[in-house]
Amino acid sequence: MIASSAGRAAMNRRRLTLGAALPAAFLLGLLAAGANAQTAQTQQTTQTTSGTASSTDTKAQPGDVIVQGQKSTTKIDRETYDNTKNVDSTTGNATDALNKVPSVNVDTDGNVTLRGNSNVKIYVDGKPSVMLSGDNRAAALQAMSSSDIQSVEVMTNPGAQYSSEGSGGIINLVMKKNRKPGGSGVINANIGSDGRYNGAFSGSYRQGKTTWSGGLNTRHDIFDASLTSVQQALSGGVATRTTTSSGAGAMKMNAISGNFGVEYAASDADTYSVQGNYANRNRKSEGDIAYNTTGTTTSAYNQHATGQGPHEDSMLDFNWSHTGDKPGETLKTDLRISRSDGDSNSANTDVYSLPTVMTTNDTQHQSTNQKNAVLSVDYTRNVGTTGQLSAGTQITYDDSESINNATGANAANLTSDFAYKQTNTALYVTYQQQLGDKWTVLGGVRSETLDLKTDLVSSNSTGHINYTKLSPSFFATYAISGTSKIRFSYSHRLQRPAPQDLNPFQTYVDPQNVNAGNPNLKPQETDQFQLGYEYTKGFISGLARVYYAKNTHAITSYSYYVTPDVLLTTKRNYGDSQSGGLEFNLNTPLSKKLMVTTNGNLAYNEINTPGLGGTQSATTLSGRVGLIYKATTADTFQGFAFSSGKQLTGQGYRAPFSMANISYKHTFNPKLALVMNVNDPFRMAQMKVVTDTPTLHSEQIRHIKAQAFYIGLSYTLGGVAPAAQQQQGPGQGRWNGPGGDGPRGGPGGPGGGM
Repeated sequence: MIASSAGRAAMNRRRLTLGAALPAAFLLGLLAAGANAQTAQTQQTTQTTSGTASSTDTKAQPGDVIVQGQKSTTKIDRETYDNTKNVDSTTGNATDALNKVPSVNVDTDGNVTLRGNSNVKIYVDGKPSVMLSGDNRAAALQAMSSSDIQSVEVMTNPGAQYSSEGSGGIINLVMKKNRKPGGSGVINANIGSDGRYNGAFSGSYRQGKTTWSGGLNTRHDIFDASLTSVQQALSGGVATRTTTSSGAGAMKMNAISGNFGVEYAASDADTYSVQGNYANRNRKSEGDIAYNTTGTTTSAYNQHATGQGPHEDSMLDFNWSHTGDKPGETLKTDLRISRSDGDSNSANTDVYSLPTVMTTNDTQHQSTNQKNAVLSVDYTRNVGTTGQLSAGTQITYDDSESINNATGANAANLTSDFAYKQTNTALYVTYQQQLGDKWTVLGGVRSETLDLKTDLVSSNSTGHINYTKLSPSFFATYAISGTSKIRFSYSHRLQRPAPQDLNPFQTYVDPQNVNAGNPNLKPQETDQFQLGYEYTKGFISGLARVYYAKNTHAITSYSYYVTPDVLLTTKRNYGDSQSGGLEFNLNTPLSKKLMVTTNGNLAYNEINTPGLGGTQSATTLSGRVGLIYKATTADTFQGFAFSSGKQLTGQGYRAPFSMANISYKHTFNPKLALVMNVNDPFRMAQMKVVTDTPTLHSEQIRHIKAQAFYIGLSYTLGGVAPAAQQQQGPGQGRWNGPGGDGPRGGPGGPGGGM
């Protein structure tokens, strides 16, 4: 299996980098499609509780087709994006859904960044998920069906009601729920190039006070990649040894997941619900790499590598919601119990031609078992006529064990058993107050007490960490008018080391590279400020904001040679870092048929690492553009492309990364739709990682074959005709977003009619 090593990533000295240019052919092709569309006429827009917009056009005529793009719903601490309005929501996975959200990027390895920051937490329905944490996250996102996701909430500066972890912010996946009376459901079936396929069914049935819901998904994906790298050991600026490698590999992933839920409205005040999820995936890989080393040591060999990684995730969620007698009074309790078990098996055969002809074999087996429980209680009530008080607690318990076994050279040094138990007890209080007609403020503070016990079983070495941190937050908005406002926010965030990052034992990557944790890591602390301007009128919405973050005890990757031939990658607290930038989002129609969404981020990052690389910095430009073209009442085209900027890593950088996607949807009737999708049509997927230190220089380039074509059908079961079609006369065909006709996304998913 060909994989990038986090430890080879590092940072360049004071370079100015612009994100890779978006292909002009992509923009011109879709813009030309709407060149003859009529000029958009004056329209009035009202925001609905679902976050989508409905419109009336007093000048519209029978036969008009009016495009309206996906507009975010903005709360005081977040933006919400409706995933059901994406044309490919029935064919893609969670990675595809996230890549359409402004400022969020996911590369082909599943690495998620928010405004270029990889220290971002991903929640499911407002709570952390063991399935989307640590090394699980990338594979879990690739296996999760986009059709299960109702919307994506982005909190670049989360408030005190959320965990302080994640200096880059929080992304919350809001999963679909359907409470429409009677029965309804959706079936999606898609086939893709090179043998790919996926399918999904979801449905619900409501009778009286009880709602039953459930779903089943299956996916088969293929990921091909090629690799070239150069790694040099330096002495006085001169290479004493150079290792080059090149090869290609392929990975196949099979995934199946299911969910169920029961909700019982016992009274007007009390609702009880139980929800369960299960996911099973298996990744199999195979590849060949040629290594050549010259200098103080000389060797040449070809490596054949195979691997597989079965993984299971399960979760049960028990919830009680109570509405009190006082105005705005609610009490919510939630208990989530989850488990994530996985194995990773790899085997390598190395055939040497230098220094002597021989064949060696090594294997590695890693078994992980993670158990997690989260209990939260949240209470809210109104204070006076314009105030709102919220308070709550969240207790998170983690119990994990990771066992590594290896054979071959240095096997004894690569075998370990590491376990930990962790309890995080949090208390928070927030208060929101409206001040006059213009101002709204929200302040809060969160206290978190962490108790972590680690046990390196293989060497009978234990550790204990206990500390309490306070994290304040503050938000304020000023309404300039009915269409524009100014927003300010501040929060104190943490980046705690993952328990595995504290494991000092080495794990095998390849014959030249091993990884290890650092038991002396401290949490990185971040103070973040944001100031923004927002404008919404009719179908036009946009925002511009400036932001700044100051980090102390910055956690960075660090690589050094432990033997003349083996490079060790670990993490250390190195000095301070700071970042800031200017970000904008714009959503506007170019005509009745053509909508454009754009996003840009000009960012500055600086890392101060005394004794390692001094002060290192980079200015980067990231951006994306999306186009939605409503050719007819039945035909919708959607395309987007993005480019992420350079990411500093402490000793080097990850080069800019670009990706694009084009989708088409034909609606035969309110129940049946055809969807076609092309991923990476311009073959831009390439990952480059550079390390540059006085003792080490390396460059690794991975070309990923991400180009894929999907075609599929989506069929809605039960339900009624969309409200828009019921209200309009023949031939009017209003269009309320790229999800096509249908309630809340219609054939695109089971979220209709909520």
